Amino acid sequence: MGDIPSEVDSFIKDLKEIFFNFPVDKKRNQFTIDDIKPMVGAAHDVQDYTNPIPYRSQQKIIRESPLDLVDSTNTQNLSDEQIRQFSTKHEHLLYWLSASGSGTWESFKKTCEILDLPEPKRILRRLKLLNHLITSDNGSKWQVNPPSLVHVGTDSEPSDQTFLLHGQRSHRFLQRLREFGSLEERHQPRGEAPRRIEVILPSQITIEILAQKTGYSINLAESPSILSLNDWQNSLNRIDGVLPFNFDLKRFDGANFINCIFQNETGFYQFWTKDSRQLRYSFFYNQNTQSWLQGDYYGLRFLAILSLGQNVEFYYDRQEKTLAIPISQRLPEIYESHLVMASGMLPTYRDGFLIYNRISSRLAREISKALKITLTEQ
Repeated sequence: MGDIPSEVDSFIKDLKEIFFNFPVDKKRNQFTIDDIKPMVGAAHDVQDYTNPIPYRSQQKIIRESPLDLVDSTNTQNLSDEQIRQFSTKHEHLLYWLSASGSGTWESFKKTCEILDLPEPKRILRRLKLLNHLITSDNGSKWQVNPPSLVHVGTDSEPSDQTFLLHGQRSHRFLQRLREFGSLEERHQPRGEAPRRIEVILPSQITIEILAQKTGYSINLAESPSILSLNDWQNSLNRIDGVLPFNFDLKRFDGANFINCIFQNETGFYQFWTKDSRQLRYSFFYNQNTQSWLQGDYYGLRFLAILSLGQNVEFYYDRQEKTLAIPISQRLPEIYESHLVMASGMLPTYRDGFLIYNRISSRLAREISKALKITLTEQ
């Protein structure tokens, strides 16, 4: 009693200045109750070393995933005033995101509620399509991209000094840009995202000069390469430890999600709680690799459409430079972003199709080739 093993003796010496008010005295071979009491504090009864600590059970919080979506049926036309008001709210949202820099899905959702912006999951996806922000693989965290300019051509002829602005922005930042160039602003379709801003600079103002004069760090962004379908699928987040038999499962049949029993079949699955009242997860199962994949809703649905052997076809109008894609076959987020950033505008809805503008025939062919989809040009 009272002996200290040699293996820990030196260790305790190093810690005594930090953790022990009463360092061990080697001359003594035991401690009394009175010695021990000040060491452990008044919160514990030193004579009852089995005194249990009360356990409080925590209520289980079921976090919703911002990746889970369904097709939007809210496509009715809005008045000009409604579009303006809606667009202003989205602009304020981007100002707040820019000031915050990064955050959680919960903070994003709460801010949308404060601004009276419905369907925050869709808003998050639209901001990603417009390259204003990025998210973690599961969507639980977001981060705003730094302000960047992307070169575009005008409707009449190409211009080396016409750019699309995306990423962080503030009212003061836009004012500074106006001191050295002109800004052309345009509402997104139905006002469902911050305004499209085109920056037109005089020939003598370069991006470097603009950044220096405004005092803001501004990047000149380049269009990323288009991944092949296999490369994109391999980049998806793989989920381990999935237990499908603990949930009520629904499988995408090409049109709807229907109740099913998991039989190791490739497909897009929804995981519902046993009472079928709450959607917990949405994963794509690859039978060949025996793996569960997590990704954006439309991306996983697109994989399911291909796995079911459905025919997918794009329609390109060479004269109008538009690409039409069926709403029911919407592209994965990473590919749709290429189409959106070609013009800086979200698609419009028409007769069951998504219409993307200012699409070059080269871009239409590259995406159809990457996704192995038939492209009909007319």
